[in-house]
Amino acid sequence: MKGTLTVIAVCAIIAAVSLFAPSAVNAFFNVLDLGLGWAGPFIVVVLVSALTGVLFIMAFPHVSAQGAIVAVKDKIKYNLLGIRIFQDDMPTVGKGVAGSMGWNFAYIGLNILPMIVLAVPFMVVWFQLNALYAYQPFEVGERQMVVAELAPGVQAVDVQLQADDALRVVSRANLGDKLAFTLEMPQEGSHTISMSLQGETVTKSIEVGTSPNRLARVRTSDPFGEFAAARDPIVLFADPVLPTSSFVRTVTVPYSSAPLGFLGGGEIDIMLIFIVVSMAVGFGLKGVFGVEI
Repeated sequence: MKGTLTVIAVCAIIAAVSLFAPSAVNAFFNVLDLGLGWAGPFIVVVLVSALTGVLFIMAFPHVSAQGAIVAVKDKIKYNLLGIRIFQDDMPTVGKGVAGSMGWNFAYIGLNILPMIVLAVPFMVVWFQLNALYAYQPFEVGERQMVVAELAPGVQAVDVQLQADDALRVVSRANLGDKLAFTLEMPQEGSHTISMSLQGETVTKSIEVGTSPNRLARVRTSDPFGEFAAARDPIVLFADPVLPTSSFVRTVTVPYSSAPLGFLGGGEIDIMLIFIVVSMAVGFGLKGVFGVEI
């Protein structure tokens, strides 16, 4: 019970700190990147994923019913064995199939709660890896379109747009509650665009030919809505979240994916490496730690 409470408490603390003080989580991963970054993003992602797999297999038995999992797996094996032995006896085979399916649902049920508890730390690590390694800055001379989605009732024509001296606004389109504009980036550096309405100003950083510590395509006032819509899952760990009362809902800057070793890079490739490596390490060590999954 003590181990269970400890694991749940640690997961809850990680969730709370990530939500209310994301800069603290950023600082930890910035130090990690500082220490391991020399090896390159691919190696860092693999190492962090492997460490996550070790922590997962150490935590799993404390938030799962190990005895029940063993019993259910034995039931599944018993039914499968019956199907194998009595394959010519259709009533027995049917009973075995039904039993196997039923106990498989029970097995899934026994794993749902542990996965929910451990999901938050997994997501935090993935989001941090995305913020650090998923995207790359624009190149000098590029032209890119930036889109700002405004809060309900706000019209793009009323929003004042300004870019710093190192950026050039080539075109602007007022599309009702959306403001789209094309930027030309003739100079290297960390630049800023700003949008103003009735005394409120919203900014978004634009990186051109630099080596920023972390990048996000989206700055938003609705991070969970953006995540649920699968538009950007790293908004808590790159640009600060906008107030919910802001006249801007989201600002999207189309940074391209950064290469990741032999892969194309981006959020999906990081996710694939993270899942495959962490699960492989976790399952590979379950016998060492005596864990039933």
